[in-house]
Amino acid sequence: MRTMPALAEAVPTLPPSRGTADSELLAALAQLAREWQLEALHPALAACEDLLSAPAGVEVAVLGRFKAGKSSFLNHLLGRAVLPISAVPLTAVITRLVYGERELARVRFQDGRVLEIAVAEIRHFVDEQENPRNQKRVAAVEVVLPEMRPFAPLSFVDTPGLDSALQHNTTVTLDWLPRVGASLVAISADAPLSERDMALLRELRQHTPRMALLITKADLLNAPQQAQVLRYVHTQLHQQEWAGLPVFMYSVKSGGAEWREPLLREFLLPLAQDAEGARGQIARHKLASLRQQMLGYLRVALAAATQAETARECLAARLLEERQRFGLLRDELFVLARQWKAQALEQSLGQLQAVQRDLQERLAGELEEQFGRRRCRLPVLLDLWREKVQEYLARELAQISQTQRPLFCQPLHRVQEHLTRTVRAFHDRLAGHVQSALGLSLPPWEYQPILKEPDAPPLDVSYPFDPAFSAVIYLLPGFLCRRPLERVLLRKARYEVEKNLSRLAADWSERVGAAIEVSCREAEAAAWNELLALSQMAAQTASAVPRLREQMKRLEGGRPV
Repeated sequence: MRTMPALAEAVPTLPPSRGTADSELLAALAQLAREWQLEALHPALAACEDLLSAPAGVEVAVLGRFKAGKSSFLNHLLGRAVLPISAVPLTAVITRLVYGERELARVRFQDGRVLEIAVAEIRHFVDEQENPRNQKRVAAVEVVLPEMRPFAPLSFVDTPGLDSALQHNTTVTLDWLPRVGASLVAISADAPLSERDMALLRELRQHTPRMALLITKADLLNAPQQAQVLRYVHTQLHQQEWAGLPVFMYSVKSGGAEWREPLLREFLLPLAQDAEGARGQIARHKLASLRQQMLGYLRVALAAATQAETARECLAARLLEERQRFGLLRDELFVLARQWKAQALEQSLGQLQAVQRDLQERLAGELEEQFGRRRCRLPVLLDLWREKVQEYLARELAQISQTQRPLFCQPLHRVQEHLTRTVRAFHDRLAGHVQSALGLSLPPWEYQPILKEPDAPPLDVSYPFDPAFSAVIYLLPGFLCRRPLERVLLRKARYEVEKNLSRLAADWSERVGAAIEVSCREAEAAAWNELLALSQMAAQTASAVPRLREQMKRLEGGRPV
């Protein structure tokens, strides 16, 4: 069977100069992740590294479902409308609010560029309507505000809403969760505490101990209804062993001060006053959660090494079957890639045909206007035509590439969703084999493929006629041939629009198809390496027991390995 490439050792390590117990523990966990090829732990490792190495302060993330009022809450808290709000899904990227004497905003792009803009202009980058599906490739937006002074050294993070019709918004937020510091989970008073909200709380508990529940839009309820909602929420939290979780009612309408003061007094200001202590608590919490996940994997290895030979052989046999049948998963991914690559071109052409006639008519109109203004020799007319057509198509097709980017990349997003389900289902099947043979549960593996959208393709406009004709045209009389030539040039311009639209669709299709192939190969490698890691655990024998027990003992004692 073909051997998959080994997992890259791209796990974080802290600089040795820190020399703290936390950094030593993190380095030890990173080493164990490399040893056992536990890619699922890499996001948590990176989050711990960021928290331990970044400047002092605590990020307070505001999370929740679409239209829970997160942006409105932050605007009200600051006393001014900084973040855009709308009746439709709006926030498209992570937006961070920090204190600074001079008001400004910084847009950080995925390619590393940083653009400084006015705060009023952030809508163009964080608004789903202005930046659909994050086609501008923004990594995050940082807004520096003097109004944040009362909360320093806290910073606030506005996140895209969960469970809207825009799956990419949910993906952005879920991918960011391992980096959360403190958190406010916003739920609307008219839809309090759904199962999805409880699932978010459970997910957050792995990453931070500093959490609170924010019941927004309290003004929609009268006093008895507010009391009823609070009782319901506290009852649900108590049943889920969340009795100590702080709960705050909030409204941005008139009289909002009565809701604002308890939140400040009981949660935000104490957090700001003890930011260093809170930061350390959050870091330790993240490390403890990461350590428990690592211990779960080591327990599987130890169980395989200490249980009866029949149990180990049973698990080894199941995993061997999975290795032998792995080609079926590879074939499924190959068929998926081929299908979506074929649909990418068809979909792109279909969409561009809808704008082709409009582009042709507008170009013809601009050319006729130019022809009427310029009475020149025929060779100059050819140069004028080419210059105008090239300028027009470069402008219009670049705009199409930008505005239609979500459509061009739609097959890639669909492949991403399918890959996520396929690889997670594969992991669940492996976890079932471990549970059946050893009686142990594997930690969940939230596989999320990295989406690599391609750059826009280059544009090209050909010459209107072959070089031989262009040379002969010098000999033609302009007063006889100008109007026939103009008609030919107008037809040629329409053809250039059609040709370049088809080329643009083909180029996008080719680039998206290449990105689909890369995503499928990465998913295949991730599944293969998880299978190899479990096979390695299942192969442990009595000789590995001392090392495994020593690793577990030191991890359970909170000491570096």
